[in-house]
Amino acid sequence: MESEIVSASRLTVDASQEKADAGVARPLIRNRTFMWVLSGNAISVFGDCFNGIALSLWILQTTGSAKSMAAVLMTHMILSVLLGSVAGTVADRMDRRKLMLVSDSLRCAIAAALAYLVFYAEVSFPVILVMVALLATASLFQAPAFHASIHPIVGKDKLQQATGWIHLADNISRISGLALAGVLVATFGGFAAILFNSLAYLLSMLCVLAAGQFPSYRSARPKDSTFVGDLKEGFRYIGANSLARAIVVLHPLLILFFMSSLTMVQVMAVKEWKAGPVAFGFIELCIPLGYMLGAGVILSFGSRIGRRGLWICAGLLLLGPMFYLLSIMRSAWPALPFVLGCGLLFAFSTMLIQIILRSEVSVELQGRLYGAMGALSGIAPPLGLAVFSSVADRYGASWTLSMISMLFLAVGLAVVLTLKRIRAYV
Repeated sequence: MESEIVSASRLTVDASQEKADAGVARPLIRNRTFMWVLSGNAISVFGDCFNGIALSLWILQTTGSAKSMAAVLMTHMILSVLLGSVAGTVADRMDRRKLMLVSDSLRCAIAAALAYLVFYAEVSFPVILVMVALLATASLFQAPAFHASIHPIVGKDKLQQATGWIHLADNISRISGLALAGVLVATFGGFAAILFNSLAYLLSMLCVLAAGQFPSYRSARPKDSTFVGDLKEGFRYIGANSLARAIVVLHPLLILFFMSSLTMVQVMAVKEWKAGPVAFGFIELCIPLGYMLGAGVILSFGSRIGRRGLWICAGLLLLGPMFYLLSIMRSAWPALPFVLGCGLLFAFSTMLIQIILRSEVSVELQGRLYGAMGALSGIAPPLGLAVFSSVADRYGASWTLSMISMLFLAVGLAVVLTLKRIRAYV
C-alpha cells in the first residue's frame, strides 16, 4: 500500500526542474532564487520578533491580565490545529511563489493596521485578538509554501546544505531580532516596532519577487481533483507511509519535550540557582548558540554526514540524560556547557528530520506534510508547558525536569526500537 501511494504521487519533472537538479553542483550562494527566498524568510522572522515583544508589552501594560496573553497563545494554537493541514493543501494546489507573495502582502497590510488599531484607535481587546488571528492565519499559509519550495529550487543533492542555511539564518534572525526589538520598543515605542514588522513583510515580499519564477514541476494529481480530495490524500499518505508518519509525529514530540525542559531550566535558574542577570543571559544565549553550532556542522559537512538516521537517534537518546544532568545542578555557571550541548543535539535531531522530509517526500505532497507537522507542532508545546508547569508549581522545577528527562529518554528509546525507517535512514 505504501509503495503504491508513493509511486502514485511521483512527480513528472519537466525540463526546467531537470535542469535545476542537474545544476546543483554549483554553490548555493550562486543559486539566485534560493538566496533571495532565504533572505525574505530571514527578514520576516526578524520582523516577527518586533511584533511579538511590542504586542506582549502592550497587552500586559494595558490589561495587566495573564488571561489576555493566554488568549493570544490559544488563538495561535487553535488556528494552527484547524488550518495547518488546510494551508498545506493550498500550498500543494497552487503556485507556491504566488502563495508566498499573497501571504506576505496580507501580513504587511494586517501588521500596519494592527499598529494603528493598538496605539491610535483605542479599540477593545477582542478586536486586537481578531487582527492577531488574521496575521497568524496569513503566516500559516506562508510556512508550508516556503518549506515545500526548497527541493525544486536547490535540487536533492543540496537539500542538506540548504536546510542548514535555513536554520542558521532563522536563528541569527531570531537572536538579533529579539536583541534589537527591546531597544526599538524602549526608544521609539510599540507603534514603531509593529510598523517595522509590517516593513519586514514588505521586504520579504520584494525578495520573493526578486527571486523570479521557481523551478516548475508537473504534478501527477488529476486535473479534476478537488480540494477536499487532495486534503484526504495527504492524510492517507501520512497514514500509509511509515517514514512520513514517523516524521509528522516525531518532530512535534521533540519540540514538546525540548521546550518543556528548557522552560524548567529557566525556572530553576531563577528560583533554585538564584542566577543573576548575567548568568541568566548566558543561559538564554546558549540554546540558540548551540543550535547554530549544530547547523554550522551540518552545513559544513553536507552530504558527508552519513547514516543520518543514527545521528537523529543519538540526539534523541542523549537529550534526556543531558537534561537530567541539568536537573541535579546546583548553580548556573557549571550548567552552561550542558545547555549549549542540548541546543546542539536538538539541532541535529530536528534539522536532519527536515532533511529526510525534503528528500523522501515527493514535492507535490510536501506542503501537506509541513502543514500537518506544523499543526501538531503548534499545539504540542503549549499543552506540554501547561501540564509540566502545573507539576513544577507542586513539586519544584528540578524534580519536574528530571521527570521530563526520563520521558524524553523513553521517547528516544521508543524511536530507536520501533521506527526502523528513521533508524536505518542513510
